[in-house]
Amino acid sequence: MKKQAKNSGALLVLLGAFCFSGSGTIQALAPESATPFVLGAIRLLFGGFFLLLWCVINRLLTIPKNWAWKNVLFSSLALCGFQITFFLGVKEAGVAVGTIIAIGMTPITAAIFGYLFYKEKPQKSWYISTFVAICGLVLLNVHGVHKPSFLGVCLPILAGTIYAFYLSQSRALVKENRPELVMTILFLISSVFMLPIFLTYSVDWVFTKNGILVALGLGIITTGTAYSLVMAGLRTCETAMAATLSLGEPLGAALLGIFLLNEPMNFFSSVGIILLFASVLILVYFPNKK
Repeated sequence: MKKQAKNSGALLVLLGAFCFSGSGTIQALAPESATPFVLGAIRLLFGGFFLLLWCVINRLLTIPKNWAWKNVLFSSLALCGFQITFFLGVKEAGVAVGTIIAIGMTPITAAIFGYLFYKEKPQKSWYISTFVAICGLVLLNVHGVHKPSFLGVCLPILAGTIYAFYLSQSRALVKENRPELVMTILFLISSVFMLPIFLTYSVDWVFTKNGILVALGLGIITTGTAYSLVMAGLRTCETAMAATLSLGEPLGAALLGIFLLNEPMNFFSSVGIILLFASVLILVYFPNKK
């Protein structure tokens, strides 16, 4: 029964990662004046209001149980920090290198945070799955790899570390509370922290027909739904495992690019997709031995 619950949690995290994967496709449809900072802030704001409406309709707005405000503050700051460092890292290093470093770094640092905060020791299959997944991630993006600058390496590493820290801190919040309620509060607090971005950069594009569709897509699909699924999975899924399953995001993004945007698929990207699929199967179905 415990193994079944863990597998269910892993599948929820994977579904959340697939929802994240739509970010690139939706952002490609955004107006040219949409800056990465505003897109990141819009994701949090629209995601927060979407989940707030969801909680009101389903009568989920309650006083959180055993609410640790330290975890709330750290999780909210980490959400903001990830948006900024990831988009800056991608801008500095390029999409391929920035993605490889940031997402590839997340499972490693998540395992460290999981041990520090929860004394979790990853199961043996995690090491194999993470290695296979990172290899697949590299092959999937090898065509766009170039030599990055010093900042092009440091910023994605920082982004991956911050996201892993977010996973470790937010996990404690969903033990006794609905994931939708948790993410509503975290998104709205994070949006307050991101207010200076709305005052610094132009947001006129949001009020166009195309802009509002992009904002709704980012907020509802790739943020509100995605993070809630990950939070629901974290109830039974270990931090390190959740971070490795987050590598389903580039897998989903690659499939969307191939089938919706008609992007070419070469030998390396094909092998990369197969390896990412294999890593998920190893992690979910391999015996849970420590």
